[in-house]
Amino acid sequence: MKYITFWLASLTLILATLVAGMVTPEVMDGISGYVIKFFLGYCGIIMIAQLFASLAAVRRLFEEVFAAKPVSRRAYLR
Repeated sequence: MKYITFWLASLTLILATLVAGMVTPEVMDGISGYVIKFFLGYCGIIMIAQLFASLAAVRRLFEEVFAAKPVSRRAYLR
């Protein structure tokens, strides 16, 4: 399920880049325009990967916090 979501999010970002290229064709002309489109799509893929990594880290943090056993007073006094 995670990979399907990753794929859909990446595809959406790449399509958004293509739409931006169609809306402003004078900016995205020639080889430099293709480079810009490729770069923006690649940045979108990296952004989605970092989002998944951060969500996994936050989930592990919450699991550790809520799964922790109560600490006795003796442990605090050590």
